[in-house]
Amino acid sequence: MGDNPATSVTDPTGRVHGYDNLWVSDGSVHVTNGGVNPVLTILALSFRTSENIVKHG
Repeated sequence: MGDNPATSVTDPTGRVHGYDNLWVSDGSVHVTNGGVNPVLTILALSFRTSENIVKHG
């Protein structure tokens, strides 16, 4: 996730750079897994991404 398409696949909201209707909202946007179970982080990310999909849809 990031602002630069050369260094990230998605923008900060989870939308894939260069595609208007392709979003990623799972653990695959994490470069590395932290030292704890990432379930709550992934759930929060999916809720945030779904809100952005509704706003942009």
